[in-house]
Amino acid sequence: MLFLTAVSLGLCAAMLRSAFSMALVAVLIVAAFGAAALTGPVSFIDLAIVLGGYNIGIFGLVAGMLVFSRRSAEA
Repeated sequence: MLFLTAVSLGLCAAMLRSAFSMALVAVLIVAAFGAAALTGPVSFIDLAIVLGGYNIGIFGLVAGMLVFSRRSAEA
């Protein structure tokens, strides 16, 4: 569930096409885990899963945009 949520965050942040928004979402993810760590024990493996899913979401959207732009340029 964490992975799918992170992928959707990555897709939504990348759709804004703003480097600031992508960086802000990444900082907010880490801040949320930091706040959770202050209140009790957390698994930092979950943080790695979320950051990986976030990056995969951004990469997936950028790769999809490249594929569709090349197809439209060839047609």
